[in-house]
Amino acid sequence: MSKTALITGATSGLGLSYARYFASKGCNLIITGRRENMIRENAESLQNQFHVNVEVIIAELSSLDGINRFLSQIGDRTIDILVNNAGFGLKPAFVDTPETDVEKMLYLQVWCVTKLTQFVLKGMVLRNSGAIINISSDGAFAVLPHNVLYSSTKLYIINFTEGLHMELSGTDIRVQAVCPGFIDSHFHESAEMHMDKSRKGLFGFRDPDAIVADAMKDFAKKKVISVPDTGAKMIRTLARFLPRNLFYRMAARFSSSLSGKK
Repeated sequence: MSKTALITGATSGLGLSYARYFASKGCNLIITGRRENMIRENAESLQNQFHVNVEVIIAELSSLDGINRFLSQIGDRTIDILVNNAGFGLKPAFVDTPETDVEKMLYLQVWCVTKLTQFVLKGMVLRNSGAIINISSDGAFAVLPHNVLYSSTKLYIINFTEGLHMELSGTDIRVQAVCPGFIDSHFHESAEMHMDKSRKGLFGFRDPDAIVADAMKDFAKKKVISVPDTGAKMIRTLARFLPRNLFYRMAARFSSSLSGKK
């Protein structure tokens, strides 16, 4: 029997790449997104290319009502693979961020990940099989100005995933947190961040298919935390070993360079 992968935020970027990856392995898909026309086009393309069933659920996962509605739509279906990918960025400084945006980010990147994981995990535990992949970020290792809330939610995802890994020790359920760097997707445009995506080198933008391929190689090696980019690995190391005051100064300069400020 074919497995079913549930992927949130599969309209574009990493979510669509994970959908493509698991469809290529013969998995049926349940994919979510908000841009209905685009995600239904994706579903049709995946079905035609890989000959799998693809169900689309249009969901707003950044509110409690939306999350609960989504869970009721999933019901008692067997989910073999869960990819918690849906997320967004915020441009303003934390003090200037509207309360509604703060709530949306916390619901989407903390509460939705938590609730959906617990909901799906109960069935996985009964079957003693399954895989959960939570998308974090290199921002979880090194918070930057104007990235405070986003980085904090992504750090939660790492801690949450590592804790699950320990609780599920001795079972056939695998969990992983993926911490990519810059992704060539619509993420920055959606957050009104103007980035030069032609930039190459250590902190250049990478194709999402390549990131997923590297992360899945780490999954095969049973790596709980996957850092699929060289730049992200460097950020992780620097944040871990640099004296904090030096890190604060470097982070401020790096943030200014990204925003074009001097």
